[in-house]
Amino acid sequence: MEEIDLSKELKDFYENNKQEKSITNWEETLKKSKGFFGKPHFLKFNVGGDVENKIGTIFTSVHIQEDFIFSLGVNNIFYYKKFLLFMEHPYTSNRTRKVNLNFIKVNYSNIGNLNTEYKVIIDKEYPFYKLNSFMGIPIINEVQLFKEIHTLIEKPFKEFKIREEQRLNEQQRLQEKQRIKELQVSQTNVLSELDKDGNGEVDVVEGNDFNTLLKKHQKSIVEVDRNYVQQFVKVSSYLKTKKGNIQSIFNSIKDTPNQKVLNEYVEILKDEIHTYNLILFNSLNMIVSLVEDDMITFYEIHEMFDTLNMFDSKHEKDVSQRLTNIGDGLEGLMYEIRDMGSQISNSIGELSYVTEESNRQLTEQLKEIDSSVQTNNLLTGIQTYQMYKINKNTKGLRE
Repeated sequence: MEEIDLSKELKDFYENNKQEKSITNWEETLKKSKGFFGKPHFLKFNVGGDVENKIGTIFTSVHIQEDFIFSLGVNNIFYYKKFLLFMEHPYTSNRTRKVNLNFIKVNYSNIGNLNTEYKVIIDKEYPFYKLNSFMGIPIINEVQLFKEIHTLIEKPFKEFKIREEQRLNEQQRLQEKQRIKELQVSQTNVLSELDKDGNGEVDVVEGNDFNTLLKKHQKSIVEVDRNYVQQFVKVSSYLKTKKGNIQSIFNSIKDTPNQKVLNEYVEILKDEIHTYNLILFNSLNMIVSLVEDDMITFYEIHEMFDTLNMFDSKHEKDVSQRLTNIGDGLEGLMYEIRDMGSQISNSIGELSYVTEESNRQLTEQLKEIDSSVQTNNLLTGIQTYQMYKINKNTKGLRE
């Protein structure tokens, strides 16, 4: 805290009250101070550390005439431009005549935090011997003077505290404004990264290629097993619901309260996009493998989907409902979505059935329905993200 100089205020107070016997200037203070219990006058006493750090710091020669304003009482309180000195009680607690001539220095900038005998002096129940003669006879006028002086030196401290609080509040306001500005820039960058065409929708595989491919081969699928058509429709519903949930998470990005939450939500969103791509890729391959009579691949995917309840989109629908009516519980739901996405990704694991031939078959089938999906791009994106997650987890373990 900056130093507080009360030269003018204290000098004015002295001029207005110098007629009082208990208020003395430099020369008068020296006369009254000579020989105190056989000790040298106060100018040669050691002075204890500042009130905020009174831990054995001993220093001398703080009594400079040019800084001195006046004293109050007999060897009790000395007021300077920027600090005051006051003497601790000269007697021990058992009232023996053991003398303690230690003075404590208190900067005016610390006066509001003072927690020593000096502050207690203004308490009405406190014996006012410190402000009086050695016999401890109260001098009411001296007590009143002390209170007036204390009010005088406390005023600039309080004013400074108010200014300091205003400064800190303004600083916090500017810091908060800057934080929000930086957060908004981060949010905009993320939204632009995940919505490159700027249409307000997250960039996942657009179109309805799974349904189109399913309708194209509906008769062939029915010939194998009519129930498979119903199961494929449920997968389609699952994909549609998950895509909607991804968009809801994407929309929540702009409402993230800070950078930490933003980073977490973006990571969850990217995980969900990866999971969606993974399910879509396997779903398309499940149709193609059935049509191409590759029953091993078909049942490998079918069994995996059955284990993950892909033929029952209840979970995704529940998530969709909760995302719509989330209120203040979004954060908990986001972590639940993350955990479920991780479970799906880990369960699907490596695409062991994928071969050059299977990629060729899927590419041809998609071309026949004029799909915008590029098989190699979709597969490469999946594998790239899987590698990113592996590297990130490995790095986390090292740290």
